[in-house]
This record gives sequence, C-alpha cells and structure tokens, in this order.
Amino acid sequence: MLDVLSHPRECCVAPNPRLVARSCAAAAALTTALSARAAEPRSSAPPASAAPPSAEAPSGADAAPRAPRDDAWDAWGEARARYLVMSQVVEDDAGSPLAPERWAMSRLVAGTRVEVTESLGLDLELEALSGRAAGDTTALGTSFGERPFPMARDDAGDLERVLPRKAVVRLRTGIGQFSLGAQTLTWGTGMLANDGAGDPAFGDPWMGNVLARVGFGTRPLQESATRPFLRSLTVFVAGGWVLRDDNASLYEGDRALAGVAGVRAEHSGDALGVLFVARHQRDRAEALRPGGERAETTAFVTDAHGKLTLPTTDASRLSLEAETAVVVGRSTRPWSDATWRDGSRIFQLGAISRVRWDDDASHLTALLEGGYASGDNDPRDRVSRTFTMHTDHNVGLVLFDQVLPLLSARGVDRLDDPTLVATPPPGTRYAVNPGSVQNALYLHPVVKLRPLPPLDLRLGYLYATPAADVLDAYQTGINAGFVTSYGGRTQNRKAYGHEVDARATWDLALPGALVVRAGAEGGVLLPGGAFDGVAALERDGGGKKPVWLGRALLSVLW
Repeated sequence: MLDVLSHPRECCVAPNPRLVARSCAAAAALTTALSARAAEPRSSAPPASAAPPSAEAPSGADAAPRAPRDDAWDAWGEARARYLVMSQVVEDDAGSPLAPERWAMSRLVAGTRVEVTESLGLDLELEALSGRAAGDTTALGTSFGERPFPMARDDAGDLERVLPRKAVVRLRTGIGQFSLGAQTLTWGTGMLANDGAGDPAFGDPWMGNVLARVGFGTRPLQESATRPFLRSLTVFVAGGWVLRDDNASLYEGDRALAGVAGVRAEHSGDALGVLFVARHQRDRAEALRPGGERAETTAFVTDAHGKLTLPTTDASRLSLEAETAVVVGRSTRPWSDATWRDGSRIFQLGAISRVRWDDDASHLTALLEGGYASGDNDPRDRVSRTFTMHTDHNVGLVLFDQVLPLLSARGVDRLDDPTLVATPPPGTRYAVNPGSVQNALYLHPVVKLRPLPPLDLRLGYLYATPAADVLDAYQTGINAGFVTSYGGRTQNRKAYGHEVDARATWDLALPGALVVRAGAEGGVLLPGGAFDGVAALERDGGGKKPVWLGRALLSVLW
C-alpha cells in the first residue's frame, strides 16, 4: 500500500489512481490547519514601573478593582470550580458522539509580590489543579496519539501539574527596568497574546502565555515631555524561551524561542502601541514524521493596538479600541504533495475592533466587539492563511469553545482510515481547532449591569460567519482536496449561526479580603448553514437543532 510519508511524490505515479487521489487530497487538506497555529508568538512589554496597583473607582458595570494589601507586598489568588452540562451532539454519518454531557473543571492560582527595596521587586505565581477534574471525557482528536487541545479533554492528567506562571526579579535603574524570570504576557485586546488572568464576558481563561525571558523597558520622554501621554511612552525589548502557550509546551518537548520589541504609550484610558515579534520553534518528536525530524516554524508578527476614550458626561464615557495583527513566516509542519519538501509559507491576518459605553450612575456597560480571523480557500497550495486567536480570548460559550473544536477533531480522527491514507500525515493535531476563533468574521454585542454591588448580570449575542470556505479534514480528503464542510458541502460560506449567552453571579465578601463568587451562565447556539448536512443538527421536520451549554460557577478569590 502507498506510503505517502516516505514517498510523497509517488502520489502522482502510483498504480491505484483512486486511492492515490484520495490519499493526496487528505494530506493536502491538512496543509492550512497545520500551519495555522504555528504562528502565534506572544509577548508584551515589561512594565516601566513596578508601583503597586491602586484601587480605583469602578467603571460602568465593572466591580471595584481589588486594592493591594500593602505598598510593599501583596498576595492574591483564585480557587475555581466549574460544573458543565452540554446537550449531546452526534456528528457525521457514522453517528459518532461528539460532546461529553457532564463534567467538572478546576483551577488554583496563587501569587505574591514583594518590593524588597525601592529598586528591587519579586513576583511569584503558581498554578495547580487546572483542568478537567471529573465527569465525562472525550478522546476526539487523539487517533494519531497526540492531544490536539491545550488542555486535555480525554482525562484528568493536567491536574497533576504544578506550574510556575511568575517567578521574576524586577530591577529598577536610572535608565529603566530590567526583568528576569518566568513571566505571564498580554498585549492589547488579548486576541494574540493573553496572560490567562482576565475577565471575559463569558467563560473563563484557563492557561495564558508564560515565558522564561529577560526584558528591558524604559521611558525616554518621562522627564522631558510636557504631555502625560508622551511621558508614558515606553520602549521595550525582551527575549527568551516559551514555557507554555497555545502553540508550544516546554514540558511536552517543544522548543520555542521568542524575541520582542515595541513601543507603547498609555494614559487616562488612551493607548497606542506597536509590537514586533520573531519566533522560532522546533516541535516535539513525532512518530509519524519520517527520519525522526522535528517540524520547525519561523514566524514574524506585527501587531498594532490603539484605544481612545471620549467622556460623554460626568458619569459616562465612550471608548474605541482596535487591534490588527499580521503574521508571516515559514513552517515545515504541513505535510502534503505541495509542502513535504520545502514546507509552507505563512500569511495570516487577524483584527478586533470594540466600541464600549460605560455609565457609572446606572452601573451599566454596553460593548460591541467585531472580529476577523482569516481563513484559507486552498489547502492544497503552499500558503497557510488561517489565523487563530488565543484560546483565552473568549467569544461566547458554545460555538468557538465546543462545537467547532469537536467537529474538527472528529474530522481528523476519520482520516485514520487505511482506505483513505496509507500512512497518516504527521502533525495532524494542528488541524484541530483548539477552542479558538479561526476562519471567522463575527459581531458580539454584550450588555453588563450591576444593579447591586455584589450582583453582576450579563447578556450577549453572537453572530458568526466563515471568512473562507469551511474545511473538514475528512470530507475534504474524500472530495479530492476541494474544500468541503462538515456536512459534505463545497464552497460553503454560510453563517455559523446565532448564539445567545447569559450570566449571573453574586459576590459574598468575607473577612480577610476573601470573596466567594457563585452563579451560573449558559449559552444556546442556533446552527446556521455552515452546518448543512450534519445529520446530528438536522431536525426531522426541517431546520436545525439548537446546541446548549450550562455552567455552574464557584470561585474563592483573595
């Protein structure tokens, strides 16, 4: 039987034309997805000042910011428990169950900050018990032996890890601040670089980016500029090893180096900055890759972010925010007839824009976010165009976190068919959506209301449509490499659908600055035409079945 790994060019001359065409098409169908997640370098500026945060007045529906315990030291953390219930989804003609129905997740993060002297500071933060804690599991996407998701969905093994998020020394000098050690990183809206510590409208951050690096930041105009915005201008450089992010894990054998340089100014709600990142990565060893070679990726990112705040009244304000990232480079991850020798080029585009209105008197916030992540209409060529946002940039609860990841994982599993591919192509785990916004154009309005200080109410709507044709690896493979959707449709750019999400939480303040936060949230997805032909989502009498998810929330914060 034809081995498309050891002899990829035999795809054009082997004696079984039907099998050969299907084998080459299946391998080519992976080209776009394999490179898509290779170009996600993350970084942000080291702070120019290590002054502790202050407890400012809340804005709109936001809760009052947490006050530090002392100017010289602080301690913080969160113990989180979640219980999830999801409607059962069965996909494809084989009747394969996609989604677990009930499961629990947990996360523990604890950190401290100590200002040893006016010039020397230390930060330490650890993460433990993070991942799937109990309940149903799914092995989707693991047919080729590699887990495709940053957090495992097939067992509770992630709970055994205790990982550093911060272990950094900060040294302030007359020319700027140096930092050395493990650091969490974020930039702009968090769509590309996310520290995993934010408060998305729905869902939770679970991981974040952690690098072991050395960095330097300085404010060259702090003493000479007359305008506060210019005095805040920070120039920064940094470089080091990636410990963990969406795309690499040092603990699993990946080796990634990332360097960053940029400039940013921020004052009174206004911000403007540009980030330049260079990253080189050697993936972990993979049994399917011939010759024992490791896939390598080199990527360059230019990411611009800006924010403008306009007061409308004494108690309300309007803010405009935007971020755009362009990713270029090369990768040997994809393995197809077009890429097996020289790899593929990377050219990807992602963007986010936000309009936000805050009214302090009514404790109301209205937010409209629009996002774009490029897709790829030709997986058979040598260019990867699919942009992948960070998994901790949450957009809704159901579509991007659950449905698309599980459908794409099932498509990859179905490639493990000897009548389709003699030997599966390497790197198949990168063809699975990891739980991110990719190949999408979306609108996401959210309204937040805090009628009482402890009560937080949120309501959101999501409309999403593909940026390029929807690709399922298996369906595309059996259709000679022409982009084919989960339901077997070609040239399908119909909408992913409509999603409605709601959330309610209550904060109970306890002695010792402890807060117990309890509540629930849920989402309902009304699938659109992008899922035409997916039998599990079709009603017998016409139309599509909704997919829903409910989450019970409990956290202890300090």
